[in-house]
Amino acid sequence: MSAVAPPGLAAPLAGSAPLRTALFQTLRFRLILSVALVHVVLMGIFAAAAVHEQSDRIELELLNRSRALISMTAVASTNTVLTEDLGALAEIIQKVERQPDVAYCEIADSRGYILGTTLPDRLGKRLPPRVDQSDSFPLAPGDPTLDLREAIQIEGQTVGTVTLGLSTARMDSAMRKTWLDGSLFILLALVVGSFAAWLLSLATTRKLHDMVEATARIGKGDLDVQLPITSRDEVGMLAIAFNNMVASLKHASEEALQEHRQRTQAERLACVGEMSASIAHEIRNPLSAVINSVNLLSGDTLQGEDRSQVIGILNNESHRLNRILSDFLDFAKIRESQPVQGNLAALIEEIASMLRQDLPPGKNIRVAVTCPPDACLAVFDHDQIRQVVWNLALNAVQAMGDDGLLSFRTTRQGGKIIVTVADTGCGIQPDFIKDMTKPFVTGRRDGTGLGLAIVQRILVQHRSQLSISSELGVGSEISFELDSGG
Repeated sequence: MSAVAPPGLAAPLAGSAPLRTALFQTLRFRLILSVALVHVVLMGIFAAAAVHEQSDRIELELLNRSRALISMTAVASTNTVLTEDLGALAEIIQKVERQPDVAYCEIADSRGYILGTTLPDRLGKRLPPRVDQSDSFPLAPGDPTLDLREAIQIEGQTVGTVTLGLSTARMDSAMRKTWLDGSLFILLALVVGSFAAWLLSLATTRKLHDMVEATARIGKGDLDVQLPITSRDEVGMLAIAFNNMVASLKHASEEALQEHRQRTQAERLACVGEMSASIAHEIRNPLSAVINSVNLLSGDTLQGEDRSQVIGILNNESHRLNRILSDFLDFAKIRESQPVQGNLAALIEEIASMLRQDLPPGKNIRVAVTCPPDACLAVFDHDQIRQVVWNLALNAVQAMGDDGLLSFRTTRQGGKIIVTVADTGCGIQPDFIKDMTKPFVTGRRDGTGLGLAIVQRILVQHRSQLSISSELGVGSEISFELDSGG
């Protein structure tokens, strides 16, 4: 059997709206994002380092190859430059041109005239006084050619010049492919990292989700919930602490529930004792009068008018006993309220009309009703609120003499309708106001003290209570509130 928290223990959580968190605020999202970012940063650094290393390697390879090629060309063309053997130079130029990435190659004599070239239109022309040379990396922006220049020397004397240009297009294409592969690698790392983070977060947040559901069950009063212990990590230790907390809470709840039951039982017994004493006190006086009257009537000592007087006392006290018991039954058997939307103004007008007709001759009591249009409708049990207003009105009439003003007012305050019954009677003693709604407490000699107690019980079912203000010699105002329903 499930343990249930005593009244008030789980009330703040019961009925509360379920907690909802935006996706980007969840722990799972933060775990996935963190792991994915770490993967992207690490893989980005790794890919950048790899690309940079490969770039340096390709550049160095191209540079070494170009230097070796121009040196070989210079050596091979030494004799042909001296003899100006153009056919041999053309063969050398053709061999150089067939090498990969060669953009151009030119061989000039000591005067600077071009004897052999891969560019036919430049044959026989002079080399510029200063040949542009970019023989190391990085090249200038927009320059796609690695330019080298080497002198042809014999015994320390320059007899010619070789210029060689190697295109970096193939190298640039390889670099772009390397960067593309690195980007794809980073993207793949992002996907793999996100998937791994999702698996990790799923394993972690599933346990936390179970804990949230268990907490919600506790909020509804179920203290038998326990979390499975599937690991010894931080989440597992948290589950152990959670189970220990629930066990302690269950133990405290059972003790509180037992104490609540004992206290309720004691309060009920005390209430029964107090009620029994009050009933006995109220019944004793009229019952004594009845007993004495019966004893007198059973003898032969009473004659004529005395006998009639005793019979009258017996009749009055019997009716008083019947009224006390009737009021007590009404107090004890108040039915459960069935509030519906109703016209409060029409109900008050009906009661005011009945009072005007039922006032005894000689009483000059004026009855006034003030119900603004915005304070006419409320949610209430028609018969019960009619009884409430009627009892308050009768008390007000009895508090006034032969002349006075009885007024009914309704006012609206937010979602509440305030009903006020005011009189211009004698007022109420200040120290008596706090006890007026207790059973068998009355300020009239012929009262039973149950009228306002019944009124208060009815209002409690309407989630309301009496508010009493009074000034001696001026009058009293008694009010209560009802839901407007709008």
